[in-house]
Amino acid sequence: MTRILFFGLALFFTINFSAQQSVNDYKYVIVPEGYMFLKENDGYQLNSLTKFLFKKYGFEAYMRGDELPDDLKRNGCKGVRADVKKKPGLLKTKLIVDLIDCNGKVIFSSKEGVSREKDFKKSYHEALRDAFKDVDYLNYKYNGKQEGSVENENNSVQQPKVSAPPVVSEQAVVTKKDVVETLNEAQDKISENLSVTKEVSFIYNEEIFFFENKVYGFELVQKKNAKSTSIGKVFKSSRKNNYIIQAGDLSGIGYFDAYGNFVLERINPVTNKLITDIFARQ
Repeated sequence: MTRILFFGLALFFTINFSAQQSVNDYKYVIVPEGYMFLKENDGYQLNSLTKFLFKKYGFEAYMRGDELPDDLKRNGCKGVRADVKKKPGLLKTKLIVDLIDCNGKVIFSSKEGVSREKDFKKSYHEALRDAFKDVDYLNYKYNGKQEGSVENENNSVQQPKVSAPPVVSEQAVVTKKDVVETLNEAQDKISENLSVTKEVSFIYNEEIFFFENKVYGFELVQKKNAKSTSIGKVFKSSRKNNYIIQAGDLSGIGYFDAYGNFVLERINPVTNKLITDIFARQ
């Protein structure tokens, strides 16, 4: 019995350490404006509370739509996307907090936070705070792993003592415009490659979707319980790497980002506010 208990504790601490190491690799947390199980953005102030709790436990957290730091704009993989999911429960509210990287991989998932409160706002807040106990146990501290070597070198180089400025060739100067153009070229290249691939799979809200190549763009197909169902069409627009989506509630406009994910922008029919969804490339 003692041996079983020992191995159980060892397994628990191994999993917890592994998650901590993974989460510590990321500098930012991006909280969405709304959750799928709520009818409006920041319903019951649950998204605002999510952002507050991440900041409370040491994370640098932003709500989608906030002004983001420059290094996060340049490298989206420095951040992870937060998501809160509601689990079915009889006379209980059950919430789980996930952290998802730029490739759509869940790198951390909390235990179920539970509340028996009858008032919706109180129950959601209590369940979320309960789920965040696991976030607290991580003792998060960014380890700098995502920092680029160029940035680190710039921070460590001593300034020359001579008064004359160093001579820099035009080819060595990298401007913000160059970075944007390079990013756009990468996105266009991914879009072109996908346009000649028969089908590409994505994950969205833990469901599998396929973009099947068609003359007009793509057919959006959902795979569930070994059954594939077409839910809409993704049309090429006149601009490179821009698409018009006609797929019921998922209708809007979209594009492929530099990592091959599909970014969908649509209007919430209840709040008339913009929603950004990510179909993570598999």
